[in-house]
Amino acid sequence: MAELAATQPTGAAPPADEKKLTKGDLRRAWWIWTFFNLSAFSMERMQAPAFVYMMSPIIRRLYGHDPSEIKQALQRHMVFFNTEPQTGVIAHGVTAALEEQRANGAAINDEMINSVKAGIMGPMAGIGDSMIPGTLIPILLAIGMSISADGNPFGPIFYIVSYIAIILSLSYYLFMFGYRYGMNTMRELAAGGFRRVTTSFAVLGLIVAGGVGATVVSVKTPLAYTSGELTISLQETIDKIFPQLLALGLVLLLWFGMRRRGWPINRALGVVLVITLIGFLPNLLGQIFGLDWLKSLSIF
Repeated sequence: MAELAATQPTGAAPPADEKKLTKGDLRRAWWIWTFFNLSAFSMERMQAPAFVYMMSPIIRRLYGHDPSEIKQALQRHMVFFNTEPQTGVIAHGVTAALEEQRANGAAINDEMINSVKAGIMGPMAGIGDSMIPGTLIPILLAIGMSISADGNPFGPIFYIVSYIAIILSLSYYLFMFGYRYGMNTMRELAAGGFRRVTTSFAVLGLIVAGGVGATVVSVKTPLAYTSGELTISLQETIDKIFPQLLALGLVLLLWFGMRRRGWPINRALGVVLVITLIGFLPNLLGQIFGLDWLKSLSIF
């Protein structure tokens, strides 16, 4: 590790014979990964083909004069690799820095490079899965749905534009961050930073999910008890005791099915559709056949 720390990229001008990656090489590698990170996905190697493709401009810059080194570098990176595509790019930046040091004579072998990649990809996948699907996407969707609640078409546009802008900015920053600071930053994160960041985003994701369930999910019932001139609305009674109780019940049902029973998202959507049809079907049939008593059986 001392050798790695001693060979970290610095701001000093490199010697004339030193091999140095350019900003263009790094940007090209990042763009390749951004567009092709899941283009050749397999259960055997996962994202390894895309990783090799991403490394191609870096390998060409560092080993372009030596076909045997190019072959060895391609084989070195065609091993199992899987991470969250946006946050996991910090591993790609660190790998680029290690390849640059290796090309300049540092004592870095294939096993060391792949060990570093394997050590980073898991924790960064945990952070990314908590931060993006668990936090960022629900927040942006909640904002977009609130904008489009009255039919405003700007809601989907807001979601698409903001998501792309945030994801690209985050991915580019982490890629360059990994290259710039290399193993020094990875050692600091490995000392406990990964766990703290993952836990923080997991908690934030739960808070966001609860907020979305309370503000976006809407379940109401027209059921009422009538006795003479007295009418007691079930929905108004529930709202006085526990506002949004029906919405909470639906959210908990879906959580139980997906978390405890392993429902895929399509099954969860199917359950919502079936509940909706069962609850609204008497009202629909009552309107079609003109039967008021049938409409009164509708729960939604």
